[in-house]
Amino acid sequence: MTQQQVTHGASSLQEAPDAPLAAVRVWPSEAARTWTIDALRQAERDAAIQAIVASGSAICEVPQSDDLDLVLVYQGRRASLPRPPIDVDLRQYEQDEVARRLEAGHDYLSSVVRHGQALFDRAGWWSRLRAGWDGRLPLPSGADARARARGAQRLCEEMQAIGDIDAAAELRLSTLTHLARAALSDAGVFPQSRPELVGQLRGVGEGSLADRLADALAHRYG
Repeated sequence: MTQQQVTHGASSLQEAPDAPLAAVRVWPSEAARTWTIDALRQAERDAAIQAIVASGSAICEVPQSDDLDLVLVYQGRRASLPRPPIDVDLRQYEQDEVARRLEAGHDYLSSVVRHGQALFDRAGWWSRLRAGWDGRLPLPSGADARARARGAQRLCEEMQAIGDIDAAAELRLSTLTHLARAALSDAGVFPQSRPELVGQLRGVGEGSLADRLADALAHRYG
């Protein structure tokens, strides 16, 4: 499937509803797709919305994605959108806040700027942002990722103690994901989405951690 980006406020969404959505390779549900189409149509009518950007596993070549990560950038006032379905993770940022957070090394926004795909981009706002940060994005903090891994591991052990096997398995996957991102940052590699971490880990010689993460992912999707 060919990736496309909407780079102007007046897009071709009404004539070809699927065109701006081509960057989303795997939809977690039909409800997520329908909600996103409606959000893009509203973005065309709402001058406050500067960009809507997809990221995460849904824009990767993977067999399955649990959710769709979306960043909405607005100017002046937050966008008033219907509540998204549970498998759409929508985060809104004021446009000036985006620059401040990137300057401070915000891990999530740095990843979206590096890897995300714009579904809506009013007058090229997102394209200019990406160009301005090209080669300047800091690596995520390995120390912060390891701290998050320790927190997830503690919760995992608590869930195991009370016999909640499903929650424990999800927290084990979260622990391994944080450890993977820490290892990649330490190796000078910018982490990609979770399904792509296994290959990245093998590329930096972290075979054991790659195997453990691959096993956890297989149990989740198997």
